Amino acid sequence: MTVTKVTVSLDPVVAERARRDVAEGRAKSLSAWLNEAGQARVEGDDLAEVLAELFDQTGGPVTEEELARARARLALAEQR
Repeated sequence: MTVTKVTVSLDPVVAERARRDVAEGRAKSLSAWLNEAGQARVEGDDLAEVLAELFDQTGGPVTEEELARARARLALAEQR
């Protein structure tokens, strides 16, 4: 996997939590912790986009069928 090095500034509470998670073995490294957090953000944004599109198409609450289609699209996106 190719990585890009960056310099970041974190809120002290966030930085402490990340360090604690690494120290307690919940994350391999600070970089891994931040990457997982970023990935969660991307996936959340993708889900929000899919749900907004479904609302636009149907004009109402998501049905079970629509939710299944959204999950399938997200699964494809995760494979990329």
